[in-house]
Amino acid sequence: MAKGTPRDPKREAFWRGVMRRFKTSGLNIRNFCARERLTEPRFYAWRRAIQERDAERAASNPTFVPVLVGDERSGSSDSGIVVELGNAPGTRSLTLRLPAAMPVRQVAELVHAIAAAPAPRVTTAEARP
Repeated sequence: MAKGTPRDPKREAFWRGVMRRFKTSGLNIRNFCARERLTEPRFYAWRRAIQERDAERAASNPTFVPVLVGDERSGSSDSGIVVELGNAPGTRSLTLRLPAAMPVRQVAELVHAIAAAPAPRVTTAEARP
């Protein structure tokens, strides 16, 4: 589990099974580890690693929400595409206002490019030299 070592999918699957059994066991960590013959430090390390991996996966998978498209015949004065990104906790929020004539493929490419870009680094006045 050291940084830089390749992940072993079998080991991760084993520990995910351990975490599922722990959740349904009704035991505290000390008693569960004693019953399963696991060390507590290793249990805590794997619990943290699995939480971090799950958070990485969640952050790398953009979430799409339903889109409401207005009917031009309804008299709606809104013309254009509005895309809101970043409603999940811990993500940056961004609203895109695009022309209605923009091809759907181009909108999708733009959204994917923004989702893949690293978050901007924010510096405070105190952190500046």
